[in-house]
Parts: sequence; C-alpha cells; structure tokens
Amino acid sequence: MQKHLYADLYQLEDKHWWHKAKRENAISLLLRFLTKDSPKILDMGCGAGKNVEELSKIGSTWGIDNSHLAIAYCRKRGLKTISLGNAELTNFSPNSFDVVTLLDVLEHTDDSKALKEIDRILKPGGLLVISVPAFPILWSQWDVVLHHKRRYTKKSLLQKLDRYSLDVLKISYMFSFLFLPVYIVRLIKSKISSGNYKSDFQINAPIINYLLLIISRIEGYFIQNLSIPVGSSMLCIAKKKP
Repeated sequence: MQKHLYADLYQLEDKHWWHKAKRENAISLLLRFLTKDSPKILDMGCGAGKNVEELSKIGSTWGIDNSHLAIAYCRKRGLKTISLGNAELTNFSPNSFDVVTLLDVLEHTDDSKALKEIDRILKPGGLLVISVPAFPILWSQWDVVLHHKRRYTKKSLLQKLDRYSLDVLKISYMFSFLFLPVYIVRLIKSKISSGNYKSDFQINAPIINYLLLIISRIEGYFIQNLSIPVGSSMLCIAKKKP
C-alpha cells in the first residue's frame, strides 16, 4: 500500500470501527477453535503492529512485514519480535507456528506462493486465520491505492485453500451492511478523484464510528454462529491436516 497510509494505519487501527471489528472477529474465531495454551503465533503482513499487540495476549507472537516503514511503526509501538519479511518466503523453519494470521494481506501477494509457505511453516493441527476483501464487483480505485491484486469470493478462496493441506473450519463474509454503500461511494470517489483518491479510513464523527462498531459487533455474533452470505470482506479459519 502507499507509504502515507502506514501513518494512517498507525493512528487509526486501535480506534477506527472497521479495524477494531475485523480484529475482534478474527480473534474471536481463533479462540473458538484454538485448543493449545500459549500458542506460537505469526502475524504475516503485520502493518503498524496493533494485531500483533492484541494477539500477544493469547500467546508468543511474531510479526513480519515487507515494508521498512511498517517495521518502524511496530517499533514505535514497542513491539520486539518484529522483522522484515515476505509472506511468500519467510525463512522460518518448517512446522514453526501453531497459528498464522493473514489479515488483509493475501490480496497483496502471489497467493499460491503465500499459502504454500504458510502450509510449510504451520504445525500439523495448526490454525490459519485469513481476512480478505470480497467480491470483484467492488473493485475500485481504493484497491489500486492499497496495491491489491484481487478481491475474492467464497468459491475462489476455497479453491485456493483446497490445494494445500488445510481444512476450512469456518468461512463467512463480513461487513454485509457495507456492500451497497461501498459499491456506490467508491464508484463515485473513483470517478471524481482524478488520481488523488483519499483514504476510506477517516473518522468524521465519533458517534458514527461508535454506531458502526456496535452494528459490526452485532453482525459478529452471526459470523461466529452462522454464515453471512454477502459482505465487503471475508473471514476464514482453516486447520492444517496432520
């Protein structure tokens, strides 16, 4: 993603409703299926480090990112087990981690190489938690700004995971209430931005941020217990076969 967005991420990922809701949903799903105490966790594409900070409450957590700027923000957050690295070639030993999280990262990679690498470093019985942007129809200039290579459907993500020794335990779309607004707003912004597309992660009013977080948490209940059929993002957890 573009360099200026790392500062945006560092400032907002602990309070912006979208970042908080995504992180809460991912961690809740992880805890639902996690059976090991104090697991060894790797957050791939750790960005400014808030996910690593929260995952550290569950187990021993490492983070890698291919951006020097991201690593600098992680250091600013006080994180120690952070290093420069690539999701497609991590240089970790085989069967190193009990959990790998890949939160809005897979779409930036050669996903076949990244999933192959995860399959290599994840322990048998280990868990992979993924979130990705959903539905190619929602592709916009915002995806270009973020350096996305693709958006996924449930079918396309399942087809990718099926090539490796990963059994999908749960998959669901999320942010269903955003689907139509995202389509309309990003279409308009893309047409009028003239190559200067402003961040979608701006908080204009605290009350709106709070209300959207509450709506997301209500939706989170259905994500954990059922499956949402549509949304602007998707969340998945898979287990490596013995």
